[in-house]
Amino acid sequence: MLQPIDLTKQIPLKTTLGCGVLDGFLRGGLPCGIITELTGEAAAGKTQLVLQSLLTVQLPRSEGGLDGKAVYIYTEGKPPVERLQSILTNRFNGRPDINLANVLIEERPITTPEDLLRSVRQLEALLEREAVVPIATAAAAAGSRVADAATLSRRVVRLLVIDSVARVFRDAGESDEPQVQQLHRRAAQLFGLTALLKGIKGGGGAGSRPAPLVSSGRRVLPALGLAWANCVNCRLFVARHEAGNGGVVRSLQVVFAPHLPHSYCCFKVDQQGIQGLLDEAAEQGSALRRHLD
Repeated sequence: MLQPIDLTKQIPLKTTLGCGVLDGFLRGGLPCGIITELTGEAAAGKTQLVLQSLLTVQLPRSEGGLDGKAVYIYTEGKPPVERLQSILTNRFNGRPDINLANVLIEERPITTPEDLLRSVRQLEALLEREAVVPIATAAAAAGSRVADAATLSRRVVRLLVIDSVARVFRDAGESDEPQVQQLHRRAAQLFGLTALLKGIKGGGGAGSRPAPLVSSGRRVLPALGLAWANCVNCRLFVARHEAGNGGVVRSLQVVFAPHLPHSYCCFKVDQQGIQGLLDEAAEQGSALRRHLD
């Protein structure tokens, strides 16, 4: 006999960011089963956030992680493996359960939407057959001698990071093709990518009304526009602001999400990765709120 399930009482899986302040802001961490986008200007801290998540997803569930491994598809050139290694050393040094062997990095350059779609399709097949064929570990990228990635870890892939989707689709518009055809082709590719990602994650969800985005005192817009906004379930905006003491304060703002209210949190970037701020944010808060509110 079928029994109804109250979905409002279901507790979704989340993965920690390794920081109590940021996890509290996100009500437990990054949610599983939805597409979360980090958007913001260059040097705001987006890559720093995702690099840390590649490591924290490996934490045991008792510590807020998913005891899994991660796949990292980087489209901006050479993957920042040295920075990933630095976060690992400074934040998790000495922990055998957190290591680069659990981070799988696409070896081939991703420069076009076709490249990205091909890579995600192969990842989908990889997950189905539980093997890793064209993907190298971050340890290998860092120069370590490792065996085939399929034999390195029996963990399940729990996190896929694409850094960034905007890069390949933005560059794809620079061609001699008529603009209308470019837009139609790009929209079809975006929706195709979304269908693949949602097939992998196995879920969906609606967002709330977007909040205005401000970075460095200027209103900004995400690079991929409304078409992509309708594809993602959760958008977090990362920005950097000049602090009163001449330093930099970074903020993480909820633009839309089915499980979070519009709000923001401050953080810093250091050798250990990212750290949420409480007291420092309060000291700089008045200037920051004038931009965000």
